[in-house]
Amino acid sequence: MEQRRSFPWGVLLIVSLAVFILVIDTTTMEVSISALVDDLNTNVSTIQSIITIYTLVKAAFMLIGAKLQDFIGRKRTFMVGAVIYSVGTFTAAISHNAAMLLVGWSILEGIGTVLMLPATVTFITGTYEGKERAFAFGVWGGIAAVASIFGLVFGGYLTTFYTWRWAFAFELVILLIIFALHRMLKETRPTASWKSFDIGGALLSVLGLIALVFGILLIKEPAEWGIVPFLITGGIILLFGFYFWERRQIRKAKGILVDVTIVPERSFFAGNVVGIGQKFITAGFIFIFPLFYEIVTGASAYETGVALLPMSLAIVVFSILGARLASWFEPKHVLLGGITLTGAGLAALRDVFSLTTTAHDILAGSLLFGIGLGIVLSQVTNLTLSSIRSERQTDASGIYNTTRQLGSSLGTAIIGIVLALGFAHGLLSGTPSPLPPGQPLLSIGISEAAVNQGMEWAFVAMILVVIGMFIAGLFIRKTGKIV
Repeated sequence: MEQRRSFPWGVLLIVSLAVFILVIDTTTMEVSISALVDDLNTNVSTIQSIITIYTLVKAAFMLIGAKLQDFIGRKRTFMVGAVIYSVGTFTAAISHNAAMLLVGWSILEGIGTVLMLPATVTFITGTYEGKERAFAFGVWGGIAAVASIFGLVFGGYLTTFYTWRWAFAFELVILLIIFALHRMLKETRPTASWKSFDIGGALLSVLGLIALVFGILLIKEPAEWGIVPFLITGGIILLFGFYFWERRQIRKAKGILVDVTIVPERSFFAGNVVGIGQKFITAGFIFIFPLFYEIVTGASAYETGVALLPMSLAIVVFSILGARLASWFEPKHVLLGGITLTGAGLAALRDVFSLTTTAHDILAGSLLFGIGLGIVLSQVTNLTLSSIRSERQTDASGIYNTTRQLGSSLGTAIIGIVLALGFAHGLLSGTPSPLPPGQPLLSIGISEAAVNQGMEWAFVAMILVVIGMFIAGLFIRKTGKIV
C-alpha cells in the first residue's frame, strides 16, 4: 500500500475530478447536437458519426491504456493522458468545422480518456484499503453516474442560454486544477519493458472491440441491420482469438497485454456482469427519458436535467452511505439489496409515462431507482476488483472499464430498439389522442397507447437486466464486513 500524503483524500479528489469530466463530456455533447449542427455548418449524421467514433476509440483502446501503466508508471500514464485530453478539449472548444471537432473530441479526448480512466481505478486500489477503499470506490461510482446525468443539465443550460463551447472551457478549468494538484499522486515504477509489448494481442483486442462495439451501436439503425450480425459475430470471434492468444503467451512466458486468467475468477467475472448491467440500465434510462420528456412534453434539455436532479442527488448520497453500510452488513448483501431497490424503482416507473406525465409523476420511482443505483455503485467496483491480487490491478481495471463501455453501448442500442418496437406496437393498437393543452406540436396524432407501450417495454427490458444482475451478484463471494 502506497504511503499517503498529509491530505489522505487528495488522491480521491483528483480521481473524482478526472472521472467527472471524462463522463460529463459525452452527455453534454449528446444534448448539444442541434447547436453543433448549426455552429459547425454540418448535419446530424456527421455529428452522430463523431460521437460514434469517440465511443469506438474509448472501447477499443481501454485495455492498451491500462497496460501502459506497467510500461511507464501509473502517474505518468495519467498525466500524459491529461495533457492529450487538454489539447483535445482546447481543439474542440475552438472548432470551426466538424473535422476539428473529430480530431479534438473523438480522437484526442478519446485517447486521453483511455489513459486516464483505468488509472483512476488503480490509484484508488493502490492508495486506500478497507473502509477507505470502499468509500473511495463509492464516490468514484457515484461521481461517474451523476456526471452523466448532470451533463444533461449542464449541456442543456449552456446550449439554451450560451454556447456548447463553454462546456469544453469548463473542462479545461478542471484539468488545470488536476495539474495543480498532481503532486498528491505518487508514481509507481514500471514493471514491464517495451520489448515485451504484446503487439498481436493489441491488434486482436482493438479489432475485436471495434467490430463488436460498432455492431452494437448499429443496432439502433434498422437500415444497417444487414451487417450487424457480421460485425458482432466477427468481433466476438476476434475477442475469443485474443483470449486464447493471451493464454498462449502466458504458457510461453512471453509478454501479454492482459492477464486473461483473471477473467474466470468467480467474483471478478460476476462483478463485471453486474457492472455491465448497471451501465446498461443507466445508459438506457438516460437515453429514453430525455427522449420522452423533450419530445412528448416539450421540455428543454435543461428542464429534463432538472427533472432528474432528485435522482442524481439520491445516487450521490447513497453511493457514499453505501460504503458505510458495508461496515455494518456483508457487502455482498448490501449489493443485492441495492440491485433489488433499483429494480423496484424501474417497476414503479414502468406505467407512469403518458402524454400528460409531469416531473412530479416520476419523482417517487426515480428516487427509488437512484437510491438503489447509488448502493450498487458503492459496492460493485470494490467487490469486483478486490478479488484480484494487487500486481494484476492494471489488468483488472482495463477489463472492468472496457466491459463498462460495452454495457453503455448495449444499453443505448438495445433499449432504443425496444422502445421503438413498443411504440410501433402501441401505435397500431391504439387510436390517436387529442393534443393535451400545453403540449408540443410533435405530440399531435400520437397515440396514448403508443407512448405508454413503448416506455413500458423499455422498462420491462431494463427490469429483466436487473434480474440478471441479481443472479450474477449471487455468485460474488462474501468478503465479510469491511473494517
